[in-house]
Amino acid sequence: MQGKKWRFSLLMCFSIWLALGSSLSFAAKTVPSSEVSRRQLLMKMKNKDDDMRSFCAGMDKCLDVKYEACTEADLKPWPKVTYDDEFCRPYKEIVKRGFPLDIKAPMMTDVFLRLGRQYRAIYESEGTLPLEVNEISYLFDNMPFTADMINAYLESEYTLEYNSLNRRYFSGGNGHGLSGDFYWALQDSAGTKTMLRNMFFGYGYAQILKWSLKGTAVAFLDMDLVGPRKLKYKLTALVFPANSVLNSIMQLRVFKSVVNSKIDDVVNDIKKAASMYYNGNRRPLVENAKLRTPENKRHIAEYDKVVAGGSWKLGDAERIERSRMELSKPKPEPARPVEPREEPAEYKANVIIQKD
Repeated sequence: MQGKKWRFSLLMCFSIWLALGSSLSFAAKTVPSSEVSRRQLLMKMKNKDDDMRSFCAGMDKCLDVKYEACTEADLKPWPKVTYDDEFCRPYKEIVKRGFPLDIKAPMMTDVFLRLGRQYRAIYESEGTLPLEVNEISYLFDNMPFTADMINAYLESEYTLEYNSLNRRYFSGGNGHGLSGDFYWALQDSAGTKTMLRNMFFGYGYAQILKWSLKGTAVAFLDMDLVGPRKLKYKLTALVFPANSVLNSIMQLRVFKSVVNSKIDDVVNDIKKAASMYYNGNRRPLVENAKLRTPENKRHIAEYDKVVAGGSWKLGDAERIERSRMELSKPKPEPARPVEPREEPAEYKANVIIQKD
């Protein structure tokens, strides 16, 4: 009985701690101009008044964070926006996941000014992938190799490449009207579930039906292992149309259906390539020119080990690459000790004569 009471007390304490933590996360905060000046904000917003208003009003209404550098006009809510729980939910979600509120953090203002805009369209897709956590960690950690392997199996035209040493910035496309540049903003949820709770921010380009579109989006990719080699995923993308006309188009059921079908196409390609690999088809790995490079041969060997049960954590690729770069640096020649030299005989004679 006492054990039950003890466990109940612990549960109550934990619940109270969580509640207090949640309330403190969104406690009212005023950011003084000495900390963030108006000039700094304007530079971040590229001097666009609408973006200043979206950022300042959204942060104030949804997170109760008020910047002294924002004017009354900046803080004025957009007339067509109701800053209710539904509108503010993405703000609170990304803060809960650990996205920083410091404007010096990468892409912070870019994300929040988009969340504060008048128009947004939400797309959701969910399903399963035939992968273990270590396997998908490896594929995300080595995206160019992942694209090369899918292309080898399906003769497709995927491209993926990193744009930074830490692999947080990358570009990609499917070769059929979808492409973009992205920032991997979060790779876990507040330090937990690495690789399984992700947030991306990016600029995308899409050819959908008769429309050629470009825009920005915040996307959450959440995954959970629900069985042997079975990852359940849910992708939620918030897209920010630039105007009311585009917003109307992107809210159309037929438009959303086409977008979801394009997402499904990418997932199905991953499934097809994975199925061929796991069923023992090694021919593309041997015959494809891109997979015969020394680097991709190394990737294949590494991935084979992971599939056989080896461990791989997100970030291992960067650590290995940095170690390899350190080893490849030319080693400085050791400094030679200055040895005492015997002076020439002429010099000795001169010294002796002078002493005499």
